[in-house]
Amino acid sequence: MEIDNPEKFAEYADELQNKKHPILPNNISVQLKDKNGDNLKMENVLCHLNIYIDSLSYYTYSFIPTNSDGIVNLTKEQMIQNTELKHYFDERIPLDKTPVKFNFMVMDNNLLNGIISSMENYVNIDIESIKADLKSRGLTDSQIAVQIPAIEEKMKSDKKLVGLLKKNKNAELDYSNGEKKITDFWNSESDYNYELK
Repeated sequence: MEIDNPEKFAEYADELQNKKHPILPNNISVQLKDKNGDNLKMENVLCHLNIYIDSLSYYTYSFIPTNSDGIVNLTKEQMIQNTELKHYFDERIPLDKTPVKFNFMVMDNNLLNGIISSMENYVNIDIESIKADLKSRGLTDSQIAVQIPAIEEKMKSDKKLVGLLKKNKNAELDYSNGEKKITDFWNSESDYNYELK
C-alpha cells in the first residue's frame, strides 16, 4: 500500500489501531463416535475444519487424520500454519472477543476419491512434458530452469499427500458424506473437547 497523502495515512493508521486477532482455541480434541455412542477407534479417517472469522471470511484445513483412537487433536499453531491465517494472525495485537464459528466434519468419501484421482493424474506427469508445456506457454529455457526445482518439490509434496489420502478409512464410516458435523463457537482461547456422532 502506497501512502502518498495524509488522508491515506490516517486511514491506514486507523486500520492498524482497530486491527485485532480472532479467538482461536489453544487446543481442540474431537472423538469420533459410532451410531451407538461408543468411541470409534479408527486411524486415518480424514476430517475437515472451517473457521469463520467473520461473515465474509472463512479458512479451511483439510485432510486432518484421526489417530488410532479415532481422535483428532489440533493445536492453535496447527490451525494457523495449515490455513491462510498464517499470513496475518498476530497475537501481539489485541484479541477480538467476538466468538468464532467453526464447522468440523469427516470428509466426504466421494470427494476424497475425486481428489485422489485428479492428483494421481498430474503427479505422474514427467518433467520433460512439464518443460515442453512451459515452453509452449512462452517461457524461456532460463525461466523454465528457475521454475523446475519448485515444480519438483511440489510434485514430491503432492505424491506424499496422495499416499496419505489413499490410506484414508472414510469409506468404512456410515457418516463420511459430510452431513454429520460439529458446528459451534469458540468464546475463549482455551481447550475444547468434542464428540462427533
